[in-house]
Amino acid sequence: MTYICAQITTELYDKFYKIIHKMNNKFSVLLLLFLFTALAFAQKGSIQGTIVDSDSNDAIPFATIVVLKSNTTETVSGAISSDNGQFNVENMAYGSYTVQISFIGYQTNTIENIILTNSSPNANLGTVALKPQLESLDAVTVKAQTKTSTTKIDRKVYNASDFATAKGGNAADVLNKLPSITVDPSGNVSVRGTTDFMVYLNGKPTNIKPSVLLGQIQSNNISKIDVITVPTARYDAQGKGGIINITTKKNLNQGLSVSVNGLLGGAPWANLTDEYSGHDLKDDRYGGGFNITYSEKNFTLYGGFNYNMKNVNGKRSGEARVFVNESEGDFFHMNAKNGERPEWYENYTANAGIDIDLSDSKKLSFSYFYGNRNEGRAAYYVYNTFYADADQSNKDLGTEQFMYNPNVDDRYGEYSTFNVDYSVALANDASFKMAAAYETSKLSRELNNKNYFYNTRADVDNDIDNNYANAIQADDYSLSDNTPLKGLRFNADYEIQIDEFSTFGTGAQVQYTNIDGSFNFNNTLVTKDLNNTIDLTRTVYAAYADYSATRGKLSYILGLRAEYGDQTLENGNTDYVPIFGSDLEETYVQKKFDLFPSAHFSYEISNKDKLTLAGSRRINRASVTKLAPFLYRRHFEVYVVGDPELEAEYLNNAEITYETSTGKSTFSLTGFYRGTDNTVFRVNTVTTANENPELNAILGEDVLIRSYTNAGNSTSLGAELNMNVVPSSWVKLFVGGSLYNYQIKGEVFGYDVDQNSTNWSLKGNANFTISDKLKFNYDFSRISNTVTSQGQNDAFSVSNIALSYQPSDAWDISLRGLDIFAQNDQGLDTNAFNASNQQIFYQETLYERNGPIFELGITYSLNMNGKKKKAKDFQGNKHFK
Repeated sequence: MTYICAQITTELYDKFYKIIHKMNNKFSVLLLLFLFTALAFAQKGSIQGTIVDSDSNDAIPFATIVVLKSNTTETVSGAISSDNGQFNVENMAYGSYTVQISFIGYQTNTIENIILTNSSPNANLGTVALKPQLESLDAVTVKAQTKTSTTKIDRKVYNASDFATAKGGNAADVLNKLPSITVDPSGNVSVRGTTDFMVYLNGKPTNIKPSVLLGQIQSNNISKIDVITVPTARYDAQGKGGIINITTKKNLNQGLSVSVNGLLGGAPWANLTDEYSGHDLKDDRYGGGFNITYSEKNFTLYGGFNYNMKNVNGKRSGEARVFVNESEGDFFHMNAKNGERPEWYENYTANAGIDIDLSDSKKLSFSYFYGNRNEGRAAYYVYNTFYADADQSNKDLGTEQFMYNPNVDDRYGEYSTFNVDYSVALANDASFKMAAAYETSKLSRELNNKNYFYNTRADVDNDIDNNYANAIQADDYSLSDNTPLKGLRFNADYEIQIDEFSTFGTGAQVQYTNIDGSFNFNNTLVTKDLNNTIDLTRTVYAAYADYSATRGKLSYILGLRAEYGDQTLENGNTDYVPIFGSDLEETYVQKKFDLFPSAHFSYEISNKDKLTLAGSRRINRASVTKLAPFLYRRHFEVYVVGDPELEAEYLNNAEITYETSTGKSTFSLTGFYRGTDNTVFRVNTVTTANENPELNAILGEDVLIRSYTNAGNSTSLGAELNMNVVPSSWVKLFVGGSLYNYQIKGEVFGYDVDQNSTNWSLKGNANFTISDKLKFNYDFSRISNTVTSQGQNDAFSVSNIALSYQPSDAWDISLRGLDIFAQNDQGLDTNAFNASNQQIFYQETLYERNGPIFELGITYSLNMNGKKKKAKDFQGNKHFK
């Protein structure tokens, strides 16, 4: 608009200049100059704001804005809100106006007495919240349905409240219900076959391991989840899978507000006692917490505490074999049948903060987050070991033994994060923001692993009461580690609106991380000292610039990010296990400068059809878990050790999405490509004398050893379909599915890996509003099997239900049934080959978790004041926010 006005002004000036030179009458000259000034510099105002849902705080696109003359029904102007809910009604003459904002399914919000003057020509209404419309249907009053999923230019946004069956869980439980996203039992997130996501909390990155952070965010406190598979240049380039931003609920009430919640559940009929260990196999969960907010005109104080304890009963069975005799073709077999595998997850968190409006243009915020966790599992397996052919024929009965393996793995963590944020609105439609964060964590682990050997299975059963006194041999493995983390992050961002169609942003960020850890390993068989220490320091310096603009129906964001990574890892013990053919070095240094371009385009074909296109390049620097050369004995079959030589992975990805709407229903189809170079594979080899004689001499066993290495590349190519279907005002359906080809290529210990699979997932969520007080929710998830670098993970299915009752605005009571068809079984197969294409290891494992589980959750919310928080624009006109 500024550009157009400038052109008009120039043309008018040329015409008037020619006329003026032909006139001698001074009065005429003055008159024409006056007319020129009036035309060229006619003063006009504007009215702008952002429209959101009052319940979820999500932006509402395509809302209608009508501007009326005050105290009349005469329409003066209007607009439609953009994809992010923003609107700007321009070219408004000075005067007093009324604005009406409406959208299908919401109550119309009317804002009166908006005054535009010469001294204050622009009125900013701030955030305007629309309430869902109450509709009458067969004497039942229900709220209009909002969309479960919304597509924006750089992300997909999911409304967490629609996934009622996740209410009693954590953020990982919500994520597991989203299309194309899988969260494994360890909390690791993958999207379309790509792992290693960055998790942001309320738009802020954190150094806390994603699987840990997801387990500590209560689902009851989540408002929405942004899945950003192609982030813009403003975001960290770290995380090859992209970014997941979790937004917690905000209280918009003035005065004191308190919310209290409690949870009780389980499957008491499934509580058992393990016959070998005496471990009480509980299948219960319980927890609770509170959130408190006090808000006044210029500040908001908030805080909260949440505790959650979840026990999960389960079994594990499987078969494994290791190739040990090249001349005769013998395999060492390790078969476990239906051993008990209980898991426990205990988390408690506390947070506090204050938001201060220093002035109309300056804001300051302080926040603190504390988390504490104890997660672990026990494995009480009885193994049948013997030598035989690969198919277990020709068993050597003289080598057969039975072994009882009680294995307990406890992981502890304590986390603290302090954030400070400052923002200021500058002149000329510019803004400046600064943010700093300091993080500390204390991570530790204790693992005890004992092997009791017997001649027969009957000997195992008979020895329980004798405290294992009759065991032929009792190997004792134990370990502990301590990996405290210190992190510091600072960023500064500047943004200026060039004109009403375009914005330029730039910023700089520094992230510092240090982990100084130690490891103690005890093993009665190992012949050398495997205790170790590491000191990992990683600093990333980053700067970015992006330009966003709208040209007619086309909107786009173009960005470039530069990062310089400086990493040093020092090992205390270099005389270690030679899994990759050489001893450790004392110091590993990586210094690298990288550029990460990104581009996003959105084109509105019509008011119902939209096309978006996005692409970016990203990086994934290895976690300390994969880098640390600490040798863990996971259980009888497997050792695990990290690789300090791991280099960064690089990801190139592109997406194109077509979205259309029909009535209240929307459909989006996304085609995607994700290619990772220098991929880190989880790789397996064996400790046998014929494959790794040095390793065999140290460990004295024929088992599997697992590590990580840069071994090739992986690609995902396919499509994802999301459907928001609203057949009536009391039914809302969401279905998300994906179909893609996943391929892995590389070299593992001299063996060429070339595997691919056609993967698919189908997830559905149905919400039924029986009345304004009663709702029913059902969801399901079906995930196909998928190849790994050395095997495959099997298909998985689960279904859940929830019944929610709200007798008043204060109370929310929910009864949930999880895994109602007892389908929570997960299987995986692992193959290891040598350079001669000889299978040297095979493992087949099935994890069975108990189901169904029932939970009862109750939430009580109290607003002492009962008024919405008010805000003032620069005019001093009050409006509801």
